[in-house]
Amino acid sequence: MKTPKHFKAWFDGWPELVCLDLDGTLVDSVPDIAEAVDVALNALGANRAGEERVRGWVGFGSKKLIEQALDWAQLDRDHYEEAYKAFLQHYHAHVADNTQLYPNVKALLKAFKHQNVPIALITNKPSGFIKPILDRFEITEHFAWFLGGDTLEEHKPSAMPLLHCSDAIEAKPENCLMIGDSITDYRAASSAGFRCALVTYGYHQGVDLVSLGADAVIDDLTELLI
Repeated sequence: MKTPKHFKAWFDGWPELVCLDLDGTLVDSVPDIAEAVDVALNALGANRAGEERVRGWVGFGSKKLIEQALDWAQLDRDHYEEAYKAFLQHYHAHVADNTQLYPNVKALLKAFKHQNVPIALITNKPSGFIKPILDRFEITEHFAWFLGGDTLEEHKPSAMPLLHCSDAIEAKPENCLMIGDSITDYRAASSAGFRCALVTYGYHQGVDLVSLGADAVIDDLTELLI
């Protein structure tokens, strides 16, 4: 792909900052997440939830994920700490065994790099899992910030992680962009005053993305480039 000369017309030129979600936006991590959830459930004597069911739960952070798994298995929340520990241990050891990079991620990152646009990785995944996944696909160098769900006092849908990055470089929120795949990303962008683009291929939790009113709903990341 040739290096584009322009970004979508919402900006005068290029964004001052781009914040990118991870799971469901840059990578399909559900296969490895689901396996870790199933290991945790098996440890408690419950049945496996399976990848497709877990796919519908992902997007609100790992703690909420385990709560949903326990509720589905009809297990008491008293088992939460044991289940969460088993999940983290297995996922840490197998964080990118079957995770896949979505198409054109590297093309988008290279375009931003060429235009000197700072990029932040903002996810609700525990921060310790971020770099191993980025390293696996050799894209770590593109990011100026890695913010996980445990990095700051608040996480998405709070605006705090987005504004933490824009404030650091004195970027105007209206000149910044959040790219994600869910209502969580949209709400964070809206609260921060950022523009927002949502991808259709990610983890939507059953929400109609078009109904949210994002600046763009796209099937491919390169649709942002012209």
